[in-house]
Amino acid sequence: MRSSGRFQQGMILWGPRGNGKTAMLVWTARQARARGIQVLKFAASDLATKEELIHRVAGRPRWNERIGEVSWGGVRWKPRTRAEEALDRILVRRLRKAPLVLLIDEAHTLGRTVGQLILNAVQKLASEDAPILLVLAGTPVLTDRLAEMQATFWKRSEVLPFNLLSAQDASDAIRIPFESAGRTISAEALEDVVSASNGYPYFLQIWGRLLWRDVGVDAPHVTEDDVNSVRSDFDRKRDQLFSFRLRELDRLHICEAAVAVAAAYKGAQELCKSEIASSLESIAGGAGRHLASGSIAAIISQLESVGFIWEPGCAGPGCYSRGIPSLMDYVLKAARTNGPSLTI
Repeated sequence: MRSSGRFQQGMILWGPRGNGKTAMLVWTARQARARGIQVLKFAASDLATKEELIHRVAGRPRWNERIGEVSWGGVRWKPRTRAEEALDRILVRRLRKAPLVLLIDEAHTLGRTVGQLILNAVQKLASEDAPILLVLAGTPVLTDRLAEMQATFWKRSEVLPFNLLSAQDASDAIRIPFESAGRTISAEALEDVVSASNGYPYFLQIWGRLLWRDVGVDAPHVTEDDVNSVRSDFDRKRDQLFSFRLRELDRLHICEAAVAVAAAYKGAQELCKSEIASSLESIAGGAGRHLASGSIAAIISQLESVGFIWEPGCAGPGCYSRGIPSLMDYVLKAARTNGPSLTI
């Protein structure tokens, strides 16, 4: 938990859905507990209000506040409330026992008030070299959400973008667990799986479950025939996810925009913002419409919010990567078949 002689204040795990952020939080919690470090792990939906935040961090049940004041034989009793207690004081009591890791998933949905309380409390403690680490995981809009909270501490945190896996990493993600269990997978089968996954961690999880379960745990060697035997199951699960994403684009009225952007990529890994804007202006102009710069920025933001594209920062500012390459192919195919159902 130390960095440059001081305790690391925080980590930001961000990227499109399905890229392994939640799995990383689970792994972090397991590693921390194994080292005697306290772990508090929440979803942002668990912390909807200040009161809920205080109670969950304090580790105290809420029933005592729900029953209100009790009177018995002329003696009145009212349970003690901690709803107004400062969060940093509660954290200090926990830190007297052991170092603490605070993990929050889906952090891009944190309310501003709750988010500011957490960030400011951790910043205050970390500035005093307290052994506390805050890890926030969320979609590409997480950094924008944190900026809205006007807490500067996160800018000094370690920011880890969760992108697609390289071919080698995707291969290792399948191969190593099999080999650890004394099983092997042929080079041809592994190549097929890596190609079909597009380096998307969620797809690799699907392949792993199918090959482990449906091929049989007693099979010592997985072949290309085994991969082909479960390919239809994988295709069904992949297309189900893609249909959900397409409906999401439809609800946001950005199907046509998604088609234009997908066509602009043409297999490229990254596009700069001006190239994406040009693709949107072109399709709007072809329909006799004009898009103001503010409208273009809003559409790009919406495409990023659903993980269709995102700006990981590793290729430079204003450079957007594809969320899931095969999703773009699916959207283009759907447009050729049915046409975009809604306009930008």
